[in-house]
Amino acid sequence: MVRREIKNLIEKAIKEFQKASRLPEFEIPAVKVEHPQQNVYGDYSTNIALVIGKRINRNPLEVAENLRSLILNLKSGLFDKVEIAKPGFVNFFLSERYLAKEIEQIFKEGKDFGKLNIGRGKKTNLEFISANPTGPLHVGNGRGAFLAMFWLMF
Repeated sequence: MVRREIKNLIEKAIKEFQKASRLPEFEIPAVKVEHPQQNVYGDYSTNIALVIGKRINRNPLEVAENLRSLILNLKSGLFDKVEIAKPGFVNFFLSERYLAKEIEQIFKEGKDFGKLNIGRGKKTNLEFISANPTGPLHVGNGRGAFLAMFWLMF
């Protein structure tokens, strides 16, 4: 959910950037928001400025700085700070206020927290392939099982 909110803010900032004619019109690339490997780079990070910079032939640090200021201007209350790291990453640090609100929501929903309605009422076919553990494993074990399943499907 947080990741989706961050993606939405980034996309909104890119559109604002384009409206202000500081970015040429282009189809917004898929925005990846990930957890950085090191905590010093925040709670979440994106490389979207690198992707855009390459696409429009501009310095990714310049693109990142513009996106950073636009995201902060959206006043989402989601972040304590948003930083830029070379060569053009945008790092997000979640605010304690936002996290406290999320914890409050978890307590409010109790055991129902995280329940989804995705797939309700739909049938699912789950299959797996198991190698024969009594003999030596080789590529043929997987290939044979896969091909058998493939032919059964069609």
